[in-house]
Amino acid sequence: MRIQIAAIAAGLLTVSVNAAELYQLDKLTVTETRLDTEVASSPRNVTIISAEQIQRSPAKTIPELISLEAGIFNRSTFGNNAARSTIDIRGFGASSTQNTLILLDGRRLNDVDLSNINYASIPLHNIERIEIIRGAGGVLYGDGAVGGAINIVTRRARQGEKAAVLKTTYGSYSTEQVQGAFKSGTENYSFNLAANYTDSNGYRKNNDYRQRNLQTDLRRSYSRGEVFLKAGISDQILRLPGNRLVDPTIGLNELTAARKGTNTPNDYANEDVHRITVGNKHRFNDHISTVIDVGYRFKNQKSFLEQGGFPNSLDTDLDVWSFTPRLNAEYSFLSIANRTVIGADIYRYNYKSETAPTFATINTPVHQIGLDQENYALYINNLASLTKATHLEFGFRLQHVNQDGVDVFDPTAPGGAFDTGAGDFSKSDTEEMFNVGIRHFLTDTVSVFANAGRSVRFATIDEIYQFNALFVRVFSVIEPQKSDHADIGIRFKNNELTTTLSAYYMDLENEIHFDPATFTNINLDPTERKGIETTLEYKPISTLTLRGNYAYTRSSFDEGIYEGNVVPLVPRHTASVSANWEVNSYLSLVSTWRYVGERRFDNDQTNDFGQKIPSYSFWDLKLSSNYQGWFAELAVNNLLEEEAFDYGARSTAVAGRYNAQPLPERSIYFTIGYNFDW
Repeated sequence: MRIQIAAIAAGLLTVSVNAAELYQLDKLTVTETRLDTEVASSPRNVTIISAEQIQRSPAKTIPELISLEAGIFNRSTFGNNAARSTIDIRGFGASSTQNTLILLDGRRLNDVDLSNINYASIPLHNIERIEIIRGAGGVLYGDGAVGGAINIVTRRARQGEKAAVLKTTYGSYSTEQVQGAFKSGTENYSFNLAANYTDSNGYRKNNDYRQRNLQTDLRRSYSRGEVFLKAGISDQILRLPGNRLVDPTIGLNELTAARKGTNTPNDYANEDVHRITVGNKHRFNDHISTVIDVGYRFKNQKSFLEQGGFPNSLDTDLDVWSFTPRLNAEYSFLSIANRTVIGADIYRYNYKSETAPTFATINTPVHQIGLDQENYALYINNLASLTKATHLEFGFRLQHVNQDGVDVFDPTAPGGAFDTGAGDFSKSDTEEMFNVGIRHFLTDTVSVFANAGRSVRFATIDEIYQFNALFVRVFSVIEPQKSDHADIGIRFKNNELTTTLSAYYMDLENEIHFDPATFTNINLDPTERKGIETTLEYKPISTLTLRGNYAYTRSSFDEGIYEGNVVPLVPRHTASVSANWEVNSYLSLVSTWRYVGERRFDNDQTNDFGQKIPSYSFWDLKLSSNYQGWFAELAVNNLLEEEAFDYGARSTAVAGRYNAQPLPERSIYFTIGYNFDW
């Protein structure tokens, strides 16, 4: 198990078209995203979560917040502040982290191993908005955006702003949190600083958690642009409670008898990250602009896992350099207005992981696993107004990946006597990604869209470095995964009601997957994903907003030995309903209900395990009050105390046996704070 933390930032370039005023909906005056500024004109199924929605929501973490959107499922492993949560768009199950691309200010958080993204390292109070792009992110953002891409955009100070906030939270499981932020913007300078500290015992034993974050955004404007610097540091200490075992053959059920217990009292994972991005945005004229930026991130992970009596210590370093220049041009060609973005993404990863039975012997590791990976990509994306009501988008990306791996094996090291080492590894791949789509406005309130494209993902170090069928360590050759997809949808929007209905189909070739029959990572025979996503938002009166989402997701094996079976860990049905009532200018109440349907256990590709992970629903409430700068919040999560779990893995050796990761029951949190505004 590799543990990851990341917090990266960068400015990104806007792409948009000039539609007629009648059709200019949801216009975003944004310069830090590769999304189109006029989302309503783009032929994509896109959701924007604003800072106001984030502040009102009872969700405590990014995955909880995002899982309220259609077609997105949050799988929590340890149930403590999303420290090891997974976001799954369009049903990829155990490999969802590698098929959902997560970005912070446009820069990749997904790394070259299988570690989950540490969403706790991104403070909610420092997020300006979250952009969710379903199924069509490969051209703009690169490999891994198979199910979709999520771009988290952090706050910056605007001209004339000078404000600060300080708040503290106390709650269940001895949770304490302190958050603060300061921002100041003048005509030439802007400065934003955000910090938070969280400490919690966690829902279960050996579930202690501590997170510290500091993020800053500094900008200097000049007549035709700005220079900027973004930086952040974070560290996390996390204890790992492990699985709860259910084995009917011996009459054991730890889910009911000792739900909060642990069999791994010594397991833990610590992470430290620091990062910096510097860049320049320059406008040559009203039609052409560029962004040139360079980023660096360093991550260290230290973890200890008992692993069923076979202890394993990991000390992993990762250096990431990135260079992402791009050019944005607005022009007319054959009387058609166009906005084009042309760019390059260059990432260089240096990964080194040392393994030993304990940290007392980590200076003489059994294995020193190294990977040098270089990603080079060129892309172009264009959005054109064919008519005042019809908008066409098309894009293409060419990406090249070099991977060089090494396993320095020491059989004389403690624990190395019966082990083996892998030979050196070198592999290069070049793949194409594309998208083409069209949106047409039937009226000023109704539009239809359709798009098609291809996305790609490449195998990680944890997938290519494994045991073979003879239990000998090797670097395996795993081919890139390709996904062809098509989306269609219809959208209605007026002042009171916004609703979207869309359907999609994805055909995957060489899907990268762990096979429990051989205990190896392999390329699967063809698989498919298809589903329906619908969203409705209704504002019957000015003080009340109602939102509802529903998704039907079908993930299945198309050919091979699992033909016709469904992919484990993917719920067929998910839904949510929320209500936001502004009682008066001082008081508001938010209620959310989320439903997750039953799904197959992990390792149940054969679909013959006698039971499924049960469905569940959570009801959350949040009461907020503010008066003359002071504010207070009372949040209750899982109000009805439902006992549930998101993740469970079946045993392939013992009938009816499985492991599970229980979720917290009812939890209550109280926040008080003050807004300073000059």
